[in-house]
Amino acid sequence: MSEMNKVRELMAEPAPPSARATGAALAALESEIAGRGPRRRVRPRPRLAGRMQLALTGLVAAGAAAAVAVATLGGGGTVAPQPEQGGTSARSILLAAADQAAKEPDGRYWRVQTIDGQAYRVGKGADGYTVLGYSSQWDDWRARSASDDDVLYARDLGARPLTAADEAAWKKAGSPKTMRVWSNDHWATLSTVPGKTYGVGPGTWDEDRSTPEDKKRAAEQRDEMCSRLRKDGKPLSKEGCRKIKQTPRDSVELVDDPAKVKELLFPAGLRQRPRSAATDLMAGFDFLTRRPATPEVRAAAFRFLAGVPGVRTIGSVTDDKGRTGIGLAARGTMAEGSGTVFDYQLVLEPKTYRILAGRRVVIKPGGSMEGMRSGDVLSRRLVLGAGWTNETPHHS
Repeated sequence: MSEMNKVRELMAEPAPPSARATGAALAALESEIAGRGPRRRVRPRPRLAGRMQLALTGLVAAGAAAAVAVATLGGGGTVAPQPEQGGTSARSILLAAADQAAKEPDGRYWRVQTIDGQAYRVGKGADGYTVLGYSSQWDDWRARSASDDDVLYARDLGARPLTAADEAAWKKAGSPKTMRVWSNDHWATLSTVPGKTYGVGPGTWDEDRSTPEDKKRAAEQRDEMCSRLRKDGKPLSKEGCRKIKQTPRDSVELVDDPAKVKELLFPAGLRQRPRSAATDLMAGFDFLTRRPATPEVRAAAFRFLAGVPGVRTIGSVTDDKGRTGIGLAARGTMAEGSGTVFDYQLVLEPKTYRILAGRRVVIKPGGSMEGMRSGDVLSRRLVLGAGWTNETPHHS
């Protein structure tokens, strides 16, 4: 039996998810990219500063050689390789996913619907519990054409206990509506009431629209910002700025060059820094879910991940919505001082190889993560839907 057939028969096809699927949350990778360790996710304001400010902030980070997820992960050299499970290699699964991605239809908008969140420990010892905070639901429409609006619908979901055991401990503590947690080197207060945690968006659906004029103005600001970036004390070359600003939509010609594909997945700074398999898998998830890449470029990204050593299969897994998927994982160590060892897991739907989820799962807690259990989720993003569409942006 061929490797491809083994992959196809790895699992039975699951029941289709409901169109209004909801579930527990997954951490935003932008937060992991931006800082050291767990970081709250703040929805930028005002409106133009929403999506556009994220792009400009990312440009500055790239010019400053900030590494995607390297701030969060260790270099990967100290963790022993883990064995494959399930009898089918991660490489075969990712190559099959590449084949499927290349067949996906193109469209006018890239639409991705997600729920995310970050785990925080409240209290210490037997009375402590873990909550999921800075949890948001997103319905993001990114236009293929610069002449169409980009539209983001989002709402905050409020903090809540992570597991049934955590809920019991939270209730024992009096079911507090607010909780102080240690987040990115400072104390933060989470609220169970949607929209009430400082810095998040509203608890009801809110629309953030970027018009063609907004995008043009942001591009001009980005160009001006890029012109002021420095590398080794010297102005960044035009070629260097072009690579930073490059978008997947403009990069179909790069799909046959693994080095060029790597430039798409990893901003400029990361390419000069040590990476781990967990870093690569995390960046691949972020690229494949958030970025409006053509089917050809998406296939190239899957093929790049297929060549990453240290990514392994972990057999059948259940995501946070209860969907059964094919699990791939890579091990990493938190670099913010706790020494927590975790697996970054990518969950794919059987047969279609569509991405269902990405999450960090505790293997060995330490430091500020003490009290969490092996198998607890550190952060997670649940993908309710992702793909190209010719529909007009809406949310219902």
